[in-house]
Amino acid sequence: MNLQRFLSAALAPRQLEVEVPELAGVLFDDGEKPAWTVRGLTAAELGRAKQASEEGLDTVKALVEAMAGDGDKAAQIRKAFGLGDDDVPQNISYRIELLAAGSVSPALGTENRDVAVKLAEAFPTVFYDLTNKVLTLTGQGAVLGKPKRSGKTTA
Repeated sequence: MNLQRFLSAALAPRQLEVEVPELAGVLFDDGEKPAWTVRGLTAAELGRAKQASEEGLDTVKALVEAMAGDGDKAAQIRKAFGLGDDDVPQNISYRIELLAAGSVSPALGTENRDVAVKLAEAFPTVFYDLTNKVLTLTGQGAVLGKPKRSGKTTA
């Protein structure tokens, strides 16, 4: 066993390009290959997704109630957050966070989480497939990557 080699190894997250023909013409322009690239997550990203699924929905609900109560304004705010009138199951919330963090192309992140929400609502099978791929890649761990280049050497 070589602990030092492991510690100094350049590792990169596993990635996978997933064909999503169901999204041709909806998310992808004509002539563009309908493919979504996902990657495995780090332990910290996985933990944040789990935490967000446990706490995030309650936080959003409390925020909506504090801002608008229960009326039409509240319904508009829930819609803006991607929430319907019914509760979002914790598993779906978790998977939304997985896809937001694990999407390489298109890159989602927290700023485009609404894309993951809409995908879950409109294309649930594609959504589940992509999030299952993120989980599979995460479980497989990182792969050896190219070593990072050092900066310019000054003479």
